Parts: sequence; structure tokens; C-alpha cells
Amino acid sequence: MSLFVTFSASCAVVWLARAVLRLYFHPLSTYPGSRIAAIAPSWYEWYWNYYHNGELIFEIERQHSALGPVVRIGVNELHINDPEIFLEMTKAGSKFTKVSKLYSVISFPGTSIGFIDPTGHCIRRQVLTPAFSPARVRELAPMIQNKVNTLVQRIQTTNAAHPKTPLDAFTFDLISTIVLGQDFKCVGHPLYKNEFVEQLHKAFDMGWTWTAFPNLTRLSMMLPDWLSKTVFPIPILFFKEAYQNRLHEWTQDPGMMRSVVIDMLMDPNLSKDHSVLTPQQLNDEVIMLLTAGNDTTSNSMILGIYQICRNPAVYERLQKELLAQFPHKYAEIDLEDCKRLPYLNAFIREVLRFSSPIPGRLPRIVPSEGFRLYDKLLPSGIVLHTSAYMLNRHSEVWANPHVFDYLMFANLFCRFDVAIYDTLDVDIQWIDLILSCSKLRIDFRDI
Repeated sequence: MSLFVTFSASCAVVWLARAVLRLYFHPLSTYPGSRIAAIAPSWYEWYWNYYHNGELIFEIERQHSALGPVVRIGVNELHINDPEIFLEMTKAGSKFTKVSKLYSVISFPGTSIGFIDPTGHCIRRQVLTPAFSPARVRELAPMIQNKVNTLVQRIQTTNAAHPKTPLDAFTFDLISTIVLGQDFKCVGHPLYKNEFVEQLHKAFDMGWTWTAFPNLTRLSMMLPDWLSKTVFPIPILFFKEAYQNRLHEWTQDPGMMRSVVIDMLMDPNLSKDHSVLTPQQLNDEVIMLLTAGNDTTSNSMILGIYQICRNPAVYERLQKELLAQFPHKYAEIDLEDCKRLPYLNAFIREVLRFSSPIPGRLPRIVPSEGFRLYDKLLPSGIVLHTSAYMLNRHSEVWANPHVFDYLMFANLFCRFDVAIYDTLDVDIQWIDLILSCSKLRIDFRDI
């Protein structure tokens, strides 16, 4: 008993000493923020993201409102809500890098999303960019238009409400065709069934554990798979396992439509330093591309349709412009004509600002030479977080940041994350939104 008491007392002393060190003698001790976050960030994140169901980003936003553009959210972590600092961190040639402990559990190493080194990321981006370029998007316009028509027909002939959103099925059919060369025909399924998205959402539901308990996550990834599943299951590994064999079959099927993306990844001549991917690396990259291209687009489409329905002025202005260009209900929606409609394009820009498809924190590590944050020099290794959700609602950039107002489109700041880690599929998301919103608004003009 005395041994247990001694051990407990020793642990308490160590914990208190560490708490005092983090609060009063740490390089970040002068920055405002939650004391609990500075002492025990894992439990702080557990409290807001589990007990309060994902409210951490809004709690950080409240702290910024009260404490200023810089708040401390962890032992070595600051959250920045300043557009100028964001641009400085993400400019071309920036030496800020991704946080490996986060990206190792939300993506796979060696993928376009999982690369920690900006050089490796840029090489992979050079390989993939032609598959998502504006020219390639124009080639895909007829395919996207046909899928929009199929979606509209399904909605018109469906009487009962479905628990699945047809937009998830719609965007997955598109991204699977682009990445794998195969249309999964989820829109045609009676229940819009989409097994990939179901598995993805299961992983997202437990995603907070990756950042809240990084040490346990790293330990779990070092264990054998059978033991890891029991001790501390990692959702992304379940997700990978569920689709690994299936994706291998799809990519090896000689009768499957050829995929431009896969062909590019397997071509050693597309970039000077590009190495042909192994089957495992190809599988990982395909999973990441399918993941990145699905929910981001469908969430933006859902928000766009929601804003049309709840704002009569937006509804009337958009419908008037579309009907003037396409007066016949069953007219084909031409992409080039849509791109010349000022209000439609302003609406799409505002949807991208307001939806912030990646709303959470985007951490970057201060480089070896340090970083001057206002009047203080931050040492190497400090982690700086930014959030597209907050930057797209920053009061110095937008007059009414929390109001859906298409007039603000001219000053669009950031859609996802920019500069050295910019997203690949912005052009595809843009055309998805243009064609789908136009077609849905015309065909359901009387609803």
C-alpha cells in the first residue's frame, strides 16, 4: 500500500511540475489561451470534440474574438487567425512543413496528401495536375452533364425520402470515373448506396482520436494489425483494409476503362524525379484521391442548394439569370454559357467561401530558422495552426463574414489550403457546382 501511495504521490508531483513548466516557463507561456490546453491538450481536445461533439473549432473562434489573432491551443501549438500571417506561411518557397504526427494518421505516407516534404508533394502534384487541369475538366464536362441529368431524373421519379443524400452518390460517381476510370453508378442505386462513403464517414466519426491521443495512435500503428484493432483501433486503417482488395481488383481488371490518373502515376517520364508507384502505393494514392474528391464537393453542393432554398433573393436572382440563358426546361446546360453568367459564378464563389470544405485546423511546423510572429521570434518546432473556416469569415476581409452574400465573391480569400499544398480538384468542384446547380434550379423551377 505504501508503495502505491509513494508512486501516486510521485506521479502527482511530476504532473504538477510539468504543468508549472508549461504554464510559466515555456516559450509560449506569454500567449493567451486556455490553461487546460497548455497543460493537457489531449484531454482538452477530447472535451470539445467528443463531449461537445466537434465544437473545438468554434471554441477557438470564440477565444480569438476575446483574446486576439493568436491563441495558445497546446503545449507547443498556437492558432493564428490573421490573413497576412497565413499568406506568409503558405507563400511559394515557404519552409513551413506539415506535422507528421497528424498526417501519418489522417493519410498514408507517400501520397499527395500525406507527403510531409514540400519537394515530394510538388513532384506528385506535377504528375497529377494534368489530370485535373482546366483543359481536362472541359473534356469531362459531357460526362458530368450526363451524370447531372441522371441525378435529376432520379429525384423527379423518387417519391419517398431516403436517408442517404443523392449528392454523396453523385460526387462519388464522378470522382471514381476520373480516378479509377469506373462509374460506380451509385446515383442509380435505389438507396443511393455508396459503400466507400459509408466507410469514410465511419472513419471521420472517430477522427478526433487521432489528434487527441497522438501517442496512443503512434503506438497502435507500431503493433501488429490484429493487436492494434483490439487495443486502439485506428479508423483510417479499417478504411484502408475494407477497400484495399477491391481497389486492387479494379486497377488490375484489363476490361476496365483506362484511368488517366492511374496511367500518370505509373508513367516514369511525367516528372524528372517521379518514381513509378508500387501496387501498395498506388492503392494508397487512389484511396486518398477518392476521399479528397468526394465529401468536399458534395458538402459544398448541399450548402449551395440550402442557401438557394432559404434565401428568396438568391433564389429569384439566380433563377431569373438561368431562365434568361436557358428558357426551355429541358435545354442542355452548356458549361461555357454558364461561365459567362455573372450571378451564377458569384453564387458559386460564395458557396466555396461559406462552405469551407476543410473547416478544421491546418497545422504547419516553424522551420529551423524560426519565424517572426509580430514582435516575437518563435523557435523551430513550434506548430502554427490556421483554419479556412475562420479565414473565410475574417472581419478584416469580409464586411458581413457570417452572412451568405454573393457580393463578397470578388475578394475570395481561400477555398481549402493554398500555395505549396494547394488542392488539385478545385476546377472539377467548380464545374460540378456550376452544372448541377444550374440544372437543378431549372428543372425544379416550380418547386
